[in-house]
Amino acid sequence: MFIRVASLLCFTLSMALVAAAQTDEPVLSSLNMPKYPALARQAGVEGIVKLTFTLEGMGTEPTNIQVISGYPLLNSPTIENVRTWRFNNSYAVERKYEITFEYRITGQPGVCFESFHKVTVRTANPIKVEPNF
Repeated sequence: MFIRVASLLCFTLSMALVAAAQTDEPVLSSLNMPKYPALARQAGVEGIVKLTFTLEGMGTEPTNIQVISGYPLLNSPTIENVRTWRFNNSYAVERKYEITFEYRITGQPGVCFESFHKVTVRTANPIKVEPNF
């Protein structure tokens, strides 16, 4: 429970800082919180997934989501998560953005957004599967 609260606090603080900075970019307004893919966690897979997406002029939903690089067990879940993102976008022209998701197996699980361009997803040690004989 503490981990979820800490992740939510990290996300909320990050979004407030991004909005307060008045950058020349759209503001991420809602999303499904990213989760470490269970199969990747079980296999002990860590890595970085880089994606691009397009925001249509005045659009709120990412389109044309494409993987630039990444580990196959992490790519699909990352794309599915980005599909849930919604933006406050006041720009009249289409723009393309790049995102980096970093997946790490550590002792402290959580999600942290430095901005919508850089997301770190951490999980506890890999799930150990005992064989059923």
